[in-house]
Amino acid sequence: MKKGFLSSLILLVCTVLLLCSGCGIKAENDKSKPAYRVTDATGTVVEFTGKPQKIVSMGTGSDEILLALVTPERIAALTYLADDAGISAISAQAKAIKGRVQRNNLESILSYAPDLVIVPDWGGIDFVGQLRAANVKVYVHKTPNTLEDIKANIGELAGLVGEQEHGQALQQQMDDRLAAIWTKVGKIKPEQRKKIVALSFMGPMGIKGSSFDDMCRYANIVNAIEHLDVPKNATFSEEQMLMLDPDIILVPSWDYSGTKNTGEFKRQVMTNEAYQGIKAIRSHQVVQVHDKYLYSTSQYAVNAVEELAEVSYPESVSYTHLTLPTIA
Repeated sequence: MKKGFLSSLILLVCTVLLLCSGCGIKAENDKSKPAYRVTDATGTVVEFTGKPQKIVSMGTGSDEILLALVTPERIAALTYLADDAGISAISAQAKAIKGRVQRNNLESILSYAPDLVIVPDWGGIDFVGQLRAANVKVYVHKTPNTLEDIKANIGELAGLVGEQEHGQALQQQMDDRLAAIWTKVGKIKPEQRKKIVALSFMGPMGIKGSSFDDMCRYANIVNAIEHLDVPKNATFSEEQMLMLDPDIILVPSWDYSGTKNTGEFKRQVMTNEAYQGIKAIRSHQVVQVHDKYLYSTSQYAVNAVEELAEVSYPESVSYTHLTLPTIA
């Protein structure tokens, strides 16, 4: 009987040891499995065993979103435009990050040994292929055209870097600020809405469905060219401007090339003899907002909505935290 008991005890001990050994193998295997996976705009699945710690951003939009989601220590490099206060909303915060990358410079990017490179969908599929061929994890994101698109992109990038809660908070902040704007401008009657034309150095901006068109909707102003068939970067004729007769003309506050004078551009618009009967000229409403907000594809696009609302309805809207640019 003792012999049978001893045999049973030995069998039990062996079984427990085997089970424990099996658990150990399972735990070890789990460590090699991805903690999470995401699918980018190209349909590529990107897997992570942990939150990325050496991120490279290839777009100003992702620069701005990332700095609201993660600590600077997790960002290896930003775009070369991150330091340009004329187009980057995070030029001050960017000083905490030393790395900068030029567009499509493979050697520069690889020098940071990144564990994630974030590329906008206009970045070039061939270059993305080069990065992936070098065994770099690349996430391609869609370029937002509306504020809802921006919120969706924030959610995607938050999931990408493992910071979903921060992403949700950022989305909520956008919603709260947009709602606050609407409480000030939403009561303006359709016939009292201001009509605006936005000009860039390359021509009019803001065709229907563009980010500027969407900003106008949130600011309750009329984008004067939304129904015009104006090709991208097309010349805007004097006849078209006279026909539109806008209440406000928006002019650039920044130039990518650094060779054009924004003040001179305004003066040319103001002194154009053909424009002297236009409402915006007669009421001295040729104005600027910050292009770093106007062209933003991040949470900072809400700043542009605030500025557009303020220049359009100064009697109803005033933001003490905003300082509109001035033209010399």
